[in-house]
Amino acid sequence: MTAPRRPGDPPPVSLPAPDARERVVERLTRLFAGDLISEDDLEDRLERVYHAASGAELDAIVADLPASISETTAVVPAPPKAPRVAALLSAVERQWSGVVPRRLEVRGRLGYVELDLTGAQFEPGVTVINVRAFMGYVQLRLPAGVRVECQGRAFAGFFALKGAGRADAKDSPRVVQVVGRAAFGFVEGVVSAEDRPRLGGPTG
Repeated sequence: MTAPRRPGDPPPVSLPAPDARERVVERLTRLFAGDLISEDDLEDRLERVYHAASGAELDAIVADLPASISETTAVVPAPPKAPRVAALLSAVERQWSGVVPRRLEVRGRLGYVELDLTGAQFEPGVTVINVRAFMGYVQLRLPAGVRVECQGRAFAGFFALKGAGRADAKDSPRVVQVVGRAAFGFVEGVVSAEDRPRLGGPTG
């Protein structure tokens, strides 16, 4: 039996409805998929969702956000500053031939990306591949003759590099830095054990 409230007692806390957290997570996911909130903002808000102790706290997390993507017609995302391979609610399998740009972006949002770079050409110097996976999976296949550095992070997910490449790769003038983050998803870089012939033709 609940004890009667006394004068000066704080008001009772309204607990979140059973599906309230799921509705907020779905709303945040849709806004993120539409490039309307950043990944850092998404992660911060998701953490607050799972720590919210009342319905009012959940409402406060999304109070400053539009209810849906359709309400943001005046918001235009900034164009990407680097070539991008992306999958949103889909699967993309791509083999890159030709020269890899100095900066390449890979995005897997509720989808799957497999990018094969084993036949591509990397120029001397540093090439940065920025990978973001949100509730998705990204696999990069990298050639044996480059030095690969994995600097990615994971939030409730997995970000790793597999394979050692050639023994002399550590002295290669071609360095590939794999950076980014996996949030509720997986990023896997796989370095080949041996080189394969490079393909000609345009970048693709």
